[in-house]
This record gives sequence, C-alpha cells and structure tokens, in this order.
Amino acid sequence: MPALALALIAVLAGAALVIDRLHLDTAKSELRIAAEAAALAAARELANDDRLRPDYDPTALQMKSRFAAARIAAQNVVAGEPVTLKPDSASDVRFGRLMNDPATGEPIFVEAHDLEATSVAVAARCTEARQSAVALPFRTFYAPTDADVVAVAEASLNFQVRGLRTVDRLPIPTLPLAILAQPNAKQEAAHKHSTVSLKQSHQAGASSAQQPPTAPNWTRDIEQRRGADRFGYDATTGEVTNQADGIPEIRLRTAARSSNSQSNAFVITLTGDLTEAHLRRQITHGWSADDLEPLGGELLFDHGPLTLAGLRSVDGNVLAQSLRTVLGQSRVVFLYERVEGDSSSHVASLQVTKMVAGRVMFVREISECECEIVLQPAVLATRSAVANSDETDSGCEKNKYVANLRLTN
Repeated sequence: MPALALALIAVLAGAALVIDRLHLDTAKSELRIAAEAAALAAARELANDDRLRPDYDPTALQMKSRFAAARIAAQNVVAGEPVTLKPDSASDVRFGRLMNDPATGEPIFVEAHDLEATSVAVAARCTEARQSAVALPFRTFYAPTDADVVAVAEASLNFQVRGLRTVDRLPIPTLPLAILAQPNAKQEAAHKHSTVSLKQSHQAGASSAQQPPTAPNWTRDIEQRRGADRFGYDATTGEVTNQADGIPEIRLRTAARSSNSQSNAFVITLTGDLTEAHLRRQITHGWSADDLEPLGGELLFDHGPLTLAGLRSVDGNVLAQSLRTVLGQSRVVFLYERVEGDSSSHVASLQVTKMVAGRVMFVREISECECEIVLQPAVLATRSAVANSDETDSGCEKNKYVANLRLTN
C-alpha cells in the first residue's frame, strides 16, 4: 500500500510538472507572438507620412512608434492577461539599424536614435518585478515564485527596394496607376519655346498672349513641393479632410484618345485590356499573384525601366466609383517618363521607371472616359516590397516612399 501511495504521488508530481511546463511553453509562445506584433507595428509606424513633411522630427516619430508598439502589445494576452509595454522605457522599445558584423559579416541590430533608425527591437516582459509573472498552477510544490518570461523581437524597414511580389499569395497594396514623372524633352522644348514667344509678344505689346501650361508631374509637384496642399489625412480616423497637412498633392488627369497635353496619368494593365470586374478588384484589393503571373510572379526594376501597357479612355464612372472606395488608403503607384504609340489608340506603351506610394484624396469624372484624381504622396511599408539582398546600407538608391517590412530577429 505505501508503495502504491508513493507511486501515485510520483505520478501526480510528474503530471503537475508536465502541466506547468505546457502552461509555461504556451505563455512563452504567446509572449513571442505579442513581441513580434508589437515590433512590426512599431516599425510600420516609423514608415509614417511625417517623413515627407518639411518639419519632420525623428524623435517625435519614434515616440509615435513606441506608443504603437504598446497599443498592439496590449491587444495580446499571455496566460489570460494583456501584455504591457512601457512607451517611455528605453529597455522595452529600442531603435537602431542593421549593420554588418565585422567578425561574421551577418547583419546585426545596432542601437541608434538618429534620422537613419529603421529597425525596432521590442522586449516584452512578464516578470515578478512587473507583477506580471506567469502563474504556474502547481509551482507551490517546487518553486518559490511564478515564472519570469521575456521575449525579444526585432522588425526592420528596408527602403532599398527594387520591385514587388506577392507574399503568401496575399494581394499587393497597389493601384494600377502610372503618373508622369517629369515632362519629356518635347514638352520641355515646347514649353521653353512658348515662354520665349510669350516674352517676345509682351515686348511687342501683345498682352493677350498666354503661355500654355505644362501637365502636373511628380518631380515638380511632389519632389519640388510645388503642388497645392488642399487636403489632409487623419491617421486616427482613416479619413480624408479638407485641411492642409504640410504634404503637397498632385492633380492627375487620366489619358483619353486625344492629344490633350494635360493628361498625366494612365491606368496600367499587366495582362492586356482590363475588364470592368478586374479593374474594380485591382483598385479595391490590389494586384494578386495571378495578375503578376505574366511577369513571372514579380515586377522588378533590376535592369532599368519597364515597358508596361497604359490604357486610354477607361470608363470614367467605373474608375471614379472604384477609387472612392479606397480614399485615404496608402497604395503603391508608378511613375512613367515616356509614352509611345498613336494617341488615338486605346493602348499606349509606357516607360515605367519607378514605384512610389500615395493616397487618393479626391476624384471626379471629367467625361465618360476621363477622371480627375488628386493624389498625395505617402510612405508605405509592406512585405510585398522586394528589397535589395543586402539588408544593410549598401549604397543602393533608396526609395523614400516604399519600404520592405519584415521581422529580422
């Protein structure tokens, strides 16, 4: 009988240890998930539109990133309790960038708080010191305290992007829009000639002469900040406002089958002509893996500009209705520098040079086949962005609008 009792005690003790171990392993897994989610949220917040404002303050942006990490962490639970991060704690959320380890050549996290901080390390803690240690049901028999659990996760942005591809077959956050990067040589020559003619006409007393305007373009309106600033984006509500926010906009006019010099945007297609259903889907959800299949599953700028098809005279009602469903959403769009083909043709050949990001702030139909779109540049972090293979600063040209986002530890 005593032997049976001892055996029973041993079995129960072993079962208690197994249960506590499973409970602890579950808590560790939950905390790891919370830390990773918080790190991704913090890094995504670093890819904030504040980077495009003239008064950009890296310190203020990092504070926003800290609060984003704390907010997402609190939405996760460990052993039934929410995870708590301290936004003002330098040990809970740290900023830095990836650098090559001199000894191994592997990328490592180096803490930094300057303009170039593109990595976030989050340490999530459930500890006795924070009164959040993981309670073990049977620890009274073998341990003086509950278990301390710590998980560290690191997420990074890489602005050295060279293209797009789907990840886990999820849609890529794109809009099928190509925007004029800058006036081509013919437009610039014509504009300069008209300027000279205007001056000569004024000198001759012909006050009625007018200089024909050039089409709005990304270089002038966005990069040189000469575009109007009539709209804003409220990140808290996700809504477009009628208030200036320090980021200029570009006014787009979609191409029609004419020689209208003010057309500066095309709907682009990867698979020939777009049906109404495909256009609506691509605007609402972005490009799918099937959309990219004709390009081998990815769109890359490794070998220079890409030649893509641009559509003229797209149904203005369908385009406007679809774009209104994504007002304010940050999406990847594209820049083109040259248009080839007859202006009366439905399809043009575009030399697409770069991808950027922007938000549609306003849209209206001009005619049954043309739309006016007001687009504001944005900063977008996505797993779909294909980054340079070297995760560190290798001298590759950086794209200030689009970044690859991923866990790096």
